[in-house]
Amino acid sequence: MKKIIIFISVLLFAQNIHIQKAQKYLKIGSPDAIYDAANEYYKAKDYQKAISLYQKINKSNLKFNALYNMANAYAYSGNLEKAKETLQKALKIKKDKDAEYNLKLIEKLLKKHKNKSQKKKKNQHKNKHKNNKNQSNKQKENKNNQNKNNKKTNNQSKKQQNRKNHHKDNQSKNKNQKKSSQQNKKQKNNTKQQQQKKQINKLRPKKAQKEKIKIFTPNKNNKKTSDIRKRYYEMKLKNLNFNTLLLPLRSN
Repeated sequence: MKKIIIFISVLLFAQNIHIQKAQKYLKIGSPDAIYDAANEYYKAKDYQKAISLYQKINKSNLKFNALYNMANAYAYSGNLEKAKETLQKALKIKKDKDAEYNLKLIEKLLKKHKNKSQKKKKNQHKNKHKNNKNQSNKQKENKNNQNKNNKKTNNQSKKQQNRKNHHKDNQSKNKNQKKSSQQNKKQKNNTKQQQQKKQINKLRPKKAQKEKIKIFTPNKNNKKTSDIRKRYYEMKLKNLNFNTLLLPLRSN
């Protein structure tokens, strides 16, 4: 840790020295002094200040060096495109092996950077495409699940409705059957009563039919009849010449 602190302190001290020198050169104000000030800012790693000073230099014998150093400042600051442009301008002034080497190196770095950016874009595009596919697949799955659930619910509701309808049909059938059975019973009873009346009418004499005398018929509820009523009906029957079989019989 002590070594690192010492190294950082030394760098800061050196930067301060370079900045102080640059300020002294700027006070002079000549093209050579401005060039020296730009170099001091470059050494202090204040690349933006150095670039601004290099751009002010128009002296012919300093122009190539100013462009060369400005290209390096652009490169160190991360602006490789500007570094490439400034080196091309410098090589138009004169050919230089160092400038050509730096230009080739910057072009390689730009290619790598472009390839990386293209790969990133492709990967981003692929990821977007995958995400869209996954989203579409999820949506399809959700729709299919919804459709399945809807079908299940519809089938269940249909089954329930069919059961209800079937139950209602059975109830209605049972009711109809009960009604029909009751009606049949009533009809049978009516037919029996009618048959009994016909038989009684056949046994009546013509005088009784004309006079329309009511004949006693035994009630189901009253099992026994009084002797007085029996005698009364016996007298009536004797006068009308009825058969004794029409008298109400005693229940054993």
